[in-house]
Amino acid sequence: MLNRVNDVFLAVAIMIFAAGFCAAAGQEEASQSINTVGEAPSSTTSLPATPGLLERDTLTGDWGGLRPWLQENGITIKPRVTQYYQGMTCGEGNHGGEYGGKADVLVNTDLGKLGFWNGFSMTVHAEQNFGGSVNGRGGTISLVNTGLYFPGIEGADAFDLSSLYFAQKFGDAVSLVLGKINIIDLAASRPFAGGAGIDSFWNVTFAAPPSGTVPPYMLGALLSVRTEPATFGLWIYDPNDVVNKTGFEDPFANGVTVRGTVEFPVTIAGQSGHQGFVALYSTQSGTDLSSLDDLLIPQWPKTIAVRNERYYFAYTFDQYLYQSKENPREGVGLFGQFGISDGNPNRLYFMGLIGIGGTGLIPGRSRDNWGAGYFYAAPSTDLKDSLASILRIQDEQGCEIFYNIAVTPWLTLGADLQVIQPSLANDMTLFAGLRTVIRF
Repeated sequence: MLNRVNDVFLAVAIMIFAAGFCAAAGQEEASQSINTVGEAPSSTTSLPATPGLLERDTLTGDWGGLRPWLQENGITIKPRVTQYYQGMTCGEGNHGGEYGGKADVLVNTDLGKLGFWNGFSMTVHAEQNFGGSVNGRGGTISLVNTGLYFPGIEGADAFDLSSLYFAQKFGDAVSLVLGKINIIDLAASRPFAGGAGIDSFWNVTFAAPPSGTVPPYMLGALLSVRTEPATFGLWIYDPNDVVNKTGFEDPFANGVTVRGTVEFPVTIAGQSGHQGFVALYSTQSGTDLSSLDDLLIPQWPKTIAVRNERYYFAYTFDQYLYQSKENPREGVGLFGQFGISDGNPNRLYFMGLIGIGGTGLIPGRSRDNWGAGYFYAAPSTDLKDSLASILRIQDEQGCEIFYNIAVTPWLTLGADLQVIQPSLANDMTLFAGLRTVIRF
């Protein structure tokens, strides 16, 4: 195991060195071309300063001028590699650590600059996971490493085009998204939380709070309308998960889900925030969880009842407690979410979370970010009762704390600690991990 970890770190180190060398060479070549094409600069002409290796936003710089040229023409490419080392230090089961990672690239294309109409764009997100993870250890039902669970960790399941969708903006207030959509990415921008398991919290409860009714990757249409008093959202999508699928194999075969949201801007004591409500209804059928105990009775024929609809309601909020006037990126705030479902056929009945997070606040560390949160998850009561004779299922609760150090704008080093009272085991679990993020 140690040999494998050392080999991977060595390979990454070589890749970083080579990328940095090539970027520097490219910038030298670009600088020379500026001096040889067109009028040579006079002794009083000063060229724009090129950010050094430790100051620029990406490891590989501007690719000898190619990156800004692509952006001017509507194409933004964001490659990234995230590495994890995480282990369960106490709890039931294997206490060993696992090394794993995610290599991904996000491509945003402004199609209006490529000859189409204004406001039309396309987004593609490709992900490749590698190594191993500790998700599921210790009897936990919450994912302790969001980044390594989606799209998978073994074989062909480890790669996916998690997003492939088109978007159309109608002015500044209305937008429509259509296609295969990575919901983890959408949740990544949530204030003080989100992060997709890469830039903020590791646990999925804080990265993208599960409801049991929204698949991580889905096929559908998302409409957003922003007005002065509130922002309204309407999602219509296939309830089936399309991880490692195109979404068009058999769309909407198991029903349709409609999700409506409203979010209000809120100012408290001069600090900005938001409060919102979610209402969801789905025609997706599912096993009647109260009938599972029929399978445990030695009789024939055995039948399982089916329920044909689901619902979910939630309240969400985020609120700044402090925000720097000199640097709006620095601040600290609260966030939370409380959701409840039908509880049958949905296996998750209630989920509540609350936390605090921020960026900066330490002198000289304006790019660092941190957070701490607590969650409580209650599985379906009918599920608990039906399986009580063979499996003890209890409510799960836990807390997480993390801190990310911005070593450079393109390199982040973070530490994470999670303490969880698991749903499927008696012993308290503790997960500890390190994470690096390199933006190329």
